Order: sequence, then structure tokens, then C-alpha cells
Amino acid sequence: TPAAPAGGAPSGSPTGGGGGQSAPLRYAVDGEITFLSNANSDVPTAEAVQWLYSGIYRYNERLEPVPDLATAPAKISQDGLTWTIDLVQNATFQPGGEKLTSEDVVFTYQMANSPNCRFNPSLCLATVLVDPTPEREGDENVPVLKGVRAVDADTVEFTLAAPYAPFATVTLPGIGIDSKKAVTASFERFQERAAGVPDAQVTKLLDRITAESEKEEANLLQFRQELEALLDKAGVQRPQPDPNAFPGTDEEGNPTGQLDEAAYVDALIALFNDLAATVEAEAKDKLAAAYPLLDIQRRPVGSGPFYLTDFKPGQSLTYARNDQYHHGAPQIPQMFLPIIKDEVAAASALNGGQIDWKYSMAADAFNAVKGNQDIKIAEYPDFGYFGLQYNLREGRLFADKNIRQAVAYCIDKAKTVEAATQGQGIPVEADIPPASWAYNPNVPKYAFDPAKGKQLIEAAGWTMGNNNVYEKGGKQLGTLILVRAGKPDRIKFMELLRDQVNQNCGFNLRIQEADFATVLLPMLEFPHVAPGTREAFDAYFGGWGTSFDPDPYSIWHSSQCTTKQQPDTYNYICFKNERVDEIIEQGLRELDQDKRKQLYAEFQEILAQEQPYLFAWSDIAREGVRQSVNTTDGDLTPENMGTPTFFWQVEKLTNAAAAR
Repeated sequence: TPAAPAGGAPSGSPTGGGGGQSAPLRYAVDGEITFLSNANSDVPTAEAVQWLYSGIYRYNERLEPVPDLATAPAKISQDGLTWTIDLVQNATFQPGGEKLTSEDVVFTYQMANSPNCRFNPSLCLATVLVDPTPEREGDENVPVLKGVRAVDADTVEFTLAAPYAPFATVTLPGIGIDSKKAVTASFERFQERAAGVPDAQVTKLLDRITAESEKEEANLLQFRQELEALLDKAGVQRPQPDPNAFPGTDEEGNPTGQLDEAAYVDALIALFNDLAATVEAEAKDKLAAAYPLLDIQRRPVGSGPFYLTDFKPGQSLTYARNDQYHHGAPQIPQMFLPIIKDEVAAASALNGGQIDWKYSMAADAFNAVKGNQDIKIAEYPDFGYFGLQYNLREGRLFADKNIRQAVAYCIDKAKTVEAATQGQGIPVEADIPPASWAYNPNVPKYAFDPAKGKQLIEAAGWTMGNNNVYEKGGKQLGTLILVRAGKPDRIKFMELLRDQVNQNCGFNLRIQEADFATVLLPMLEFPHVAPGTREAFDAYFGGWGTSFDPDPYSIWHSSQCTTKQQPDTYNYICFKNERVDEIIEQGLRELDQDKRKQLYAEFQEILAQEQPYLFAWSDIAREGVRQSVNTTDGDLTPENMGTPTFFWQVEKLTNAAAAR
């Protein structure tokens, strides 16, 4: 569905209130919405989810974890293994008003600790393995969360297998507490719908798809109708075959206006794999495995400041305030979240007053609004980065480190970043962005040296062929690289990179824009088939929003490499390095920040050497906010908007816009 036009208020936009009361807040998101729960794994959905749930902690304006559902910081035993937390007694789930208790916390964390956890992979505790006895060599690693129990209705106790630094900084603020009653009821509805699909039918289809995908000339399109019928019969919300959601392109990457059937079928298979995982799961873990398939993904039940009242896929979401919010009823009575994928269109809507807030403005959007006196800019170092991510599996083009390093030598990265981001990006060399306390500014940089790049290419066995393109075994040195559509800075960077490596170093790289939710996310699930092909992708240009804690476990630890058994973990490029694994594991146990910083400094140097990504840049993040948006404590100004959590006390936000 096309984004709301920039020339007028989006269809269905609420009208503001007068009489001195706060008007609704119109907060644009820039992509399709996937899972409105802990299963969200993309930025647009995360932006939508943040208003709906509460965690044990939340972050204050200094990025410190402070109590949210907790009444006070956790009481931690001397050995760091037992965390006891008292909960507020006035938190309620909406809609419905059911009281949140320790049983809901236990239920949520048991899902996070299930081997079939389908939360955002960075929140799945079962996959975070630690050595409980580091002095005893040879002991097997175990999940970090040993157990969680309800002491009473308002007290919960966590037992860890080993000290774990990110528990307070990532886990407790990151996991939104689910309603046990709502999720269990949703699972029961799912089971009723899925009962009409015999387990044997799912298993048989899975086996056929797996066997076909392993063929050199695989044809997965043959399964389209069977997948559609089975998912519909199981009651699974599936995407529609819409050319706007799955746009076809020609060999040059130009849109054809036709459905990319291969990308559509890949999306169906990704959902079917979740269904199959549910069938194969042990009884106690079936609910965890089914989590992304449940109808709560479209009807979420959380204890946050707002709750969902209307969702139009591809168009918008509408929220009402939670009058029983445990920090006090929000001043904002309603939120409207239009989906506007195009950066410039969203900036135009902000300029014209059709929206009140545009997060994460790229340079084009910023330049379009920066002269408008009705708009104020939040500016801060971004906790995230972008890069060209290489599939490192055997047989893929960039599995050879020489080729990865050659790309780094064949471009002038500093100038490329400057041009692509219009000065808004800071070049980076590794995973941890400059905003982090663990950032290592001394990581060696690759000089612009095409001659060195060619030496590495030839050392890898490639010889110069026709049209100034290297060849080996009858194949050209090149591939198709996908980049998210609607992101001018990313597209421009890849166009400039393509031109430089092709002209300077004999590559034949091609660039194709693709929709994030419908094409790229399914591609990043195992077996990582590139749209329009039956082969795994070679490279993808994308980014990560990183945690305020620099723990790199979920992206870089070898145990997080995607497989058939864990298809949607974050190490989808399958990076494996024994020393990096050791550093990550030590960093999890080490509670001394200075010592952790030393470990992560070495980690960044290894990544720069290995080049699993061509690390590109970290943004100087900017958000555009109408002057009418402030707080009950005073006006929001550039001076107090210099942090990504400047609005952390959501309940205090106001919007004084006149009735619209």
C-alpha cells in the first residue's frame, strides 16, 4: 500500500483536541510493520512497539537503566547470580485492565529462555551460553538464565548461571512483559485453527521444500499455492501477493511493476518454517515456537503508555492512551502512526504539519526541514551503523578474505561516506559505534589503494578478462547486492562503491533496491535465498541499531550462525572466529567496565582485519519534531534533546497543536 501522500493529512488521521488539552501525536514510521511484540526485529516495528510495552527497567536521558515495572533497582546477591525484584502494584495490561503480576514476568522470561525462543534474537536468553565454572576447563556452556520464579504476586527472582553484565543494561530494559493470559489465549486460538492441518502434512511439505531447495536448479515457486492454502488453513496471517510489497525488477535492477513471485514465496516459506518449528517443538516449548504466528502480533496486549486500537497494514496504526499507566496517565490522548516509507515524503509531511515527529532523518530529509522555524531538531550520536554485509559461507564470493579486503582498498571510504550522507555520517571500521563507551578510535583504517586491491584479487586466483572485469572458472568477479529501498543515503553509498570497485579494481557489482519487510527480512532468514534466484545472497547493505551496552554476542558469536534449526538469529553471514568467541564470552562475565573496554578494543581490531562487513558509517542521528511537542516539565529544546532517550518519560509528553 502506498504511503500517505505528503500533500495532505494521512487518511484516517485523528483530529486534535482544543481547550488547552494536549492534541494527539502523529509519529511517522518508515516501513511495513511485522511483529508487534518481543518478536520485532526491524527498526520501523521497534519504533511502533516502544509505546506499547513496559520492561522491568527503562532508560533515562543519560542512557542509564532505571526502574520501570520495578519499584527499585534489583537486589543482587554478592556473587551476582541472584536478582530479586519487587514490582509495582498498579501496572495493568491494555486493553482490558488486567493487573500485571510476577506470573506474567515469569511467563515472559520462560519464553525468552526456551530453546524455541522467537523473540528478537538479542533478547533470547536460551542462546546466550556461559561457562558456569570458568576455572574448570572442559565444562559445557549453559544458558545464562538458570531459572526465574515468582516469590509472591509482586516479587520475582532470577537466578543466573554466571555473572552477566548485560542483564541489567540489555535484558531487563529490552524485554517487554507479555500478558500470560492474553498470550496463552492467543495460543489456544492458534491451536484450534491449526488443528485442521495435520502435523504429518506440515512435516511432509517441509521435507519436500528442503529437498527441492538443495537442488542446483531449485524451483520453489511450485509450492506457492500449497503454502498459501496451508497457512490460510492454519490461520496464519500471511502477506498478500502485492507488486508494491514484492516489486519485480529487470536484470539492471529497474522496477517492472510486476510481482516478484520468488520473493513472495520466500516470505511464505519463512512463515511456514515458523509453523514447522511449532510442530517439531516439544510440548512445553510449542507456545514459544508459535509466538510470531499468534494473533497477538496484530492485537498486542502490553502495559505501556498506549495500546493499539486500529491497525491498517501498509497504512497506519492508531493508539489510545493507557489511563491506568503505572507512571501516570499520558498527557497525549491518542497517537497516530502513518507508514511513510519515503524519506523525502515524510520530511514534506513534517514541513506541512501533517505529522508531528519524524525519527531518524537521513540527510535529504534533514535538509528539507532544517530551515523551518516550526520544527526543532534532536541531534545526537547514533547507536548504530551501516555496512556491506558479506555472506561468509563456503562457496560464496566473499568467503575469501582477500576479496573482502580488496573492496576496502578499492574505495575512498571517507569521501564516499561524506558524499552519500551529505556530511551526516561518521566513517567506522568495526561493530561498535562512536557513541559507545567501548568505541576504539585507534582501529587501523584501509587506505585508498586500488593497486593493493588488485594484488589481493589476483592472489585469490582471479585473472583480468574481457571488459576490464576479473574472471575465474568462467565466472566474472561480481554479484548482485541488495539495499533497502527508500533510503537515499544507503543507495547513494552503494552506487558510489559499485562505481569505484568496478572502475578501479575489475569488479562487476550490481545494485538492486528492495523492500525491507517483504523482501530483505525473509532473505536474512536461513537458507538466505536471494530474491529472483535459488542461491543464497552474496552481500547485503544494511544497518544495525545497537544496544547501549556494547555486547556483540547476538551478531558475532559463532553459536548465533543461522541454521535450519535456528533460521532467524542475527549472525546470518555466519562469521566464526575462535578469539572473538572468547572475547565475547569474557565480556559477558566481566563486570569491570574498564576491563570490558579493553576486550572490546581487541574485538574491533579483529573485525577490521577480517572485514566480515565493509563497515561504512554511523549516523549523526537527527529527529525532526514540531515545536508544539514538549513536556509537562518544560519545553523540549536542542539542549535537552541531545540523547536518543530525550522523551523517556513518555507520560509527560504534550502536543499543543491547535485542533486540526
